[in-house]
Amino acid sequence: MRYLKTLSIIGLLAFTAACTSDDSDDDLQEPSITLPGPISGVTYNLVCSFANNGAPAAEGDEANFIFGTDGSLNIDFDPAANNGNEVSVSSGSQVNNEFVWEDANGGYKYALSLTADDSLNEVNVFDLSDNFLNQWTPKPDAAAGLNLITALEGTYTVQSASGGTHTRGTFIINADGSIDFDDGLSFAPSDYALITDRLDVLDAIFIDMNPWPDEPYPRLELFVDPNDASVLVQAIYRANYPGAGAIELNF
Repeated sequence: MRYLKTLSIIGLLAFTAACTSDDSDDDLQEPSITLPGPISGVTYNLVCSFANNGAPAAEGDEANFIFGTDGSLNIDFDPAANNGNEVSVSSGSQVNNEFVWEDANGGYKYALSLTADDSLNEVNVFDLSDNFLNQWTPKPDAAAGLNLITALEGTYTVQSASGGTHTRGTFIINADGSIDFDDGLSFAPSDYALITDRLDVLDAIFIDMNPWPDEPYPRLELFVDPNDASVLVQAIYRANYPGAGAIELNF
């Protein structure tokens, strides 16, 4: 009897050790990411720049996105209230060129994309079925992204115009980033509420103007040659975005 009891205890210990070993292996397989230096440990104040139907945030909402040195993501959707973070996800994964955190309890995924120099480009929000809901971008200041416009400085000859008339025949981007679209229609950097870099995916720069994010608002869309980002090939002016109507210039 003592012999059988001893064997039972040994067997129980062996089973417990095996389970502990398996649990450790599972822990090692938890998804983890290493964020690039310019992002790791940084808090960004972002503004919601797009909201689809049923989205959790509205355009113009602000939030703090905290990217931890441990690969975590925390979000404070009401920084002014000083009441802590509404979202806390301890680990994420890298999917192609994006870093993705899934908040299963909240029901959303957060996908971070970076610029060429590893600074923040945008955070896109999806539900757990991958339906696109929101986009968050850095809160604009007076000069944010203005270099994208000044890089295209020059006078462009209008080859064709559609959707409206163009009387002067030239489109001008000045050294300070101001834009002279046509006689009687020009824009200064102080008009620019949000400059969005879409060169990597659409060969485009979007300029949303005051009173953005209140709709409607004026918008300029600049499109460059896919093979040479220094060559402007098209400019589109939408006086009442996101409503219908646009003047399209081709150079």
